[in-house]
Amino acid sequence: MSFRLRALSLLGAIVLIVTSCDAAQQAPTAPTSAGPTGSGSQQSADPSDTPDTSPSGSGLTHEPAASGVTPEPSAPGPTPTPASPGPSEPAPTIDPEPTPAATDRPTAPPTQPAELSVELIADGFENPNGVTHAGDERLFVNEQLGWIEVLERRADGSFEKAGKFLDLQELVACCGERGLLGLAFHPDYQEKGLFYVTYSDNRHSFVLDERRVSQDDPNRADPDYRRQVFRIYKPYNYHWGGHMEFGPDGYLWLGMGDGGFGGTTNDPGDPENLSQRLDSLFGKMMRIDPADPDGEGPATYGIPPDNPYLDQDDALPEIWARGLRNPWRWSFDRLTGDLWVADTGHTMWEEVNRAQWPDLGQERNYGWKLREGPACYSPATNCDPRGRTSLPISSYRHESSPGGFRCAVTGGFVYRGSAYPPLESRYLFGDYCSGEIFSIDSGGREEQPARVLLDTDMAISAMGEDVDGELYVTDYASGAESLYRLVGEPAD
Repeated sequence: MSFRLRALSLLGAIVLIVTSCDAAQQAPTAPTSAGPTGSGSQQSADPSDTPDTSPSGSGLTHEPAASGVTPEPSAPGPTPTPASPGPSEPAPTIDPEPTPAATDRPTAPPTQPAELSVELIADGFENPNGVTHAGDERLFVNEQLGWIEVLERRADGSFEKAGKFLDLQELVACCGERGLLGLAFHPDYQEKGLFYVTYSDNRHSFVLDERRVSQDDPNRADPDYRRQVFRIYKPYNYHWGGHMEFGPDGYLWLGMGDGGFGGTTNDPGDPENLSQRLDSLFGKMMRIDPADPDGEGPATYGIPPDNPYLDQDDALPEIWARGLRNPWRWSFDRLTGDLWVADTGHTMWEEVNRAQWPDLGQERNYGWKLREGPACYSPATNCDPRGRTSLPISSYRHESSPGGFRCAVTGGFVYRGSAYPPLESRYLFGDYCSGEIFSIDSGGREEQPARVLLDTDMAISAMGEDVDGELYVTDYASGAESLYRLVGEPAD
């Protein structure tokens, strides 16, 4: 399928993560403010009774280098003209260091052979947007409309569908960037049977639920067990985030989008500057203990004692890091524990961030909307990208490429499988729009360019890892919604 045909087909389906949306829509009326409850800060969020989930409340709610991607041969993209921001809080103070120059970034020859391809695992999905495992040989595929399908591995390594593991259609509001957003299995899932889902509901809220597997069938969730961990009223329809993982520390990490507008060149991006504000959970990396519900009332989760803002009166204790726009998909390196956060850009740049173990980016400011990728979001702010906001380890411009137009990064994984040794220690990620799969050296220097490993016809909505560390890709393209496995043979 040509990129043109694929692009036309995608216009028929509402894209869940592409950020070049049309005019921003009106926000629903926000509830009035009140303080947090218990050790967890969230409340039940019916707009009529939800305390302080308003973006303006005092409590909870939320010229750089060349293109950054090195195809063979490489070519820098056009010089960006960043959009002007809308009203916002004052930008954070930054250190007076020079802005990086706009120069090409030459790279060494590829260290891995190009014999990489994708193998069809299963098709017939509806808007697949996530794939993961539960500590065994099975795979679980999220479908945005509100259900999770389970796939069992056969003796020959192939997979077969085993039905719906969980169906939440009655609770989930879809689509666009809304729907079923994330799935994470508890580290002790084999014993406790607990797992967690995030989704948007019909009250315009972001919801995190605890669920449990059926005692009678390991391929079915218990339909009668649901514990709402929290619900957050959301001001706009864009940038829900929602991906979550249990970290090497045993806590649940949750990436929250900024709750802002889409990606047109004249919109204000994050209009309330929620990503920079410590009194909002939007635009943040959160860290909580969902299985320790010691909060009072509906705030049913615990706060790790080493969270950086636990004792800061004007900050929310769930926050681990800030300055994110839409961390749609991200992961931990299963070997080193490093955190890899891909953040979908606004109008010019896509970025990948690395936070190394054991710090894992504690109190880090990833930059939005002071910065987009390595660039100032607005030249008028005269920001310094090398100040107190961190620069991404890799970034690339919105630009045309042999694979199509690049415009929305999809986070991936550091490869730790055994089937394809040449990719060992490479971080692989994709672009939703171009269908390209890139890689960088996970142990390499900061600000390194990415290499194109594979050009596909897919709309890459997610990448996932099985229990053995092999990597999978979900294709969201209308009419082709499928699950693929990355495979390859070393070149001669």
